[in-house]
Amino acid sequence: MEKLRSLKSSIISALVVLAVLVLTAYFGDYFFDLNDDVLMKDILSGAYTGTPEGHNIQMLYPISFFISVLYRTGINADWYGIFLCLLQYLCMFIIGKKVYEYGENARKGVLYIIAFASVVLGFFWPHLLYVQYTVVCGLLSATAAFLILSSSDNSKKDDILAIIMILVAYLIRSEMLLLTLPMVGVAILIKWCLTRLRLADDKGISKCGLRKQLLGKYVRLCAFLILGLFACQMAHRIAYSNPEWKEFNRFFDNRTELYDFQYIPDYAENKDFYDSIGLSESEQKLLLNYNFELDDEINADTLKKIADYAASLRGEEKPLKDRLMNAVSLYIYRLHHVETPRAYEYPMTDYPWNMGVLALYIFVFIACIVVYKKDKAGLFQSIGLMVVLFACSSVLWLYIIMRGRDPIRITHPMYFLEMLILLGMLTLIVKDRQKKLWVPALCICLLGMVTVPMQIKVIEKEYFERSLMLAHYETLYDYFKDNKDSYYFVDVYTSVSTGDNVVGDATFSEKMFYRVDNSFYNHDILGGWASKSPAYSDKLKRAGFDNAQDALLSDNVYFVIRDMDDVTWLSDYYREKGIEVNLNKVDLINQIFAIYKVERVE
Repeated sequence: MEKLRSLKSSIISALVVLAVLVLTAYFGDYFFDLNDDVLMKDILSGAYTGTPEGHNIQMLYPISFFISVLYRTGINADWYGIFLCLLQYLCMFIIGKKVYEYGENARKGVLYIIAFASVVLGFFWPHLLYVQYTVVCGLLSATAAFLILSSSDNSKKDDILAIIMILVAYLIRSEMLLLTLPMVGVAILIKWCLTRLRLADDKGISKCGLRKQLLGKYVRLCAFLILGLFACQMAHRIAYSNPEWKEFNRFFDNRTELYDFQYIPDYAENKDFYDSIGLSESEQKLLLNYNFELDDEINADTLKKIADYAASLRGEEKPLKDRLMNAVSLYIYRLHHVETPRAYEYPMTDYPWNMGVLALYIFVFIACIVVYKKDKAGLFQSIGLMVVLFACSSVLWLYIIMRGRDPIRITHPMYFLEMLILLGMLTLIVKDRQKKLWVPALCICLLGMVTVPMQIKVIEKEYFERSLMLAHYETLYDYFKDNKDSYYFVDVYTSVSTGDNVVGDATFSEKMFYRVDNSFYNHDILGGWASKSPAYSDKLKRAGFDNAQDALLSDNVYFVIRDMDDVTWLSDYYREKGIEVNLNKVDLINQIFAIYKVERVE
């Protein structure tokens, strides 16, 4: 009977996920959300260096190696895109299956899974189309926490699957997993405490032995999780243990700190500092426009000194106490502010996520009152767990707000994780007490359905802008392919956006499963997060060059920048290095992309 019920829930969940998939495909096409994923895909596929590469920099090595092996099969498929999409829909299937099984009968199960589908469409839907590896990591972590909360007391299968999902999430995006891990820890604590409370109410069982067994189960779960994370990290470190990769990782960490969490101080106002570290104005401009691959003297130490200096300036401008109070004020505002999103990401809004989380907190609180009204110890413990969850979530939110890094690829998975933990907590509280979940399920379902039309508008607007942007870049990349004997260095900001030439705020992103070509391409950007890596050096060597500065002066090598942008910084840079150059515009693509030949003046 149990197997039949499990099969039925699997079929129902699969059908719901299929329906979501069909609707998603109807309203738009799949895109890599950011050009970060595009570059990762190119490294993995071999389009970057000419050979599928397991060192894709952003992911930990074991999972990168696995994906690169798929590309080594020779099948010209978008394996990286397939991998991310499969993980998203697998998570939806697992959650949907568990949600359906909460129903006491088929009718209730259908209501619950419809409520879940409405949340997917009304809250998460755009992320299914505009796919990003950080979001996938957060989704895996959230699903794992939900599995732990919804697992039966004597079942190991769900816990094992949860550990695997957390480890895969860590391999995909370690920073995001570590950000969500405290919430997963709270989920384990909630599961243990609420299960002990339920055992205390059961008169027909021996409690002492079961409590010890329960404690041992979750201690083992945490131990296996820690050991698994340690093993993943060790495997990654071994794969990146050669000196070139070690030095690049140091450069990468300092670059991330400078660009993502600090800023580049103005040159004129901080000339004494720049002189002290031996950085000229033209070199500082390379940092501002991100084209720092042009200068080999910009290294990890340079970036660290600038980041530390910027941090000191920021501390002088605003003390920690003031920054904390501002973060608290903004966090409280974001918890309750309701504003319909007008676009996919910016201007950023938290609705409907914040309302979904708020509603679930209210339902959990009511459930605590109703279920434990005659048990003060149980009431205080259950409400205390809810407070612990909110406190943990709040600390993490204040951390990301104070760090100034709160894009939706981080905040939306955080909301989703909190919602799933609250849902798991709610079902644990009312479990075996004949209390009904249909009221919260109906309310969440209605909230999701109300926001579905809003998400359709967001998806359609984003699809239009991305398609318009992509069309221009496809023309540029076709130009590169038509001139295979030449090599092109692209200005970093030009590789991201056409600027004012296209209506909307979209940046370049590649469409998945479309015009798939995993062959080596004859262009690269003059900076970016892969700059100065062994992979970047391998690409240059494959093209026949030792470094970007000399390569740009070679025959059949060109510089690409938006026609509206100033290029005098490039000639100023070479002049400072003792080389006079002329910048000759030789072509113009779509009235947007200017192709320059950098010629040495003898």
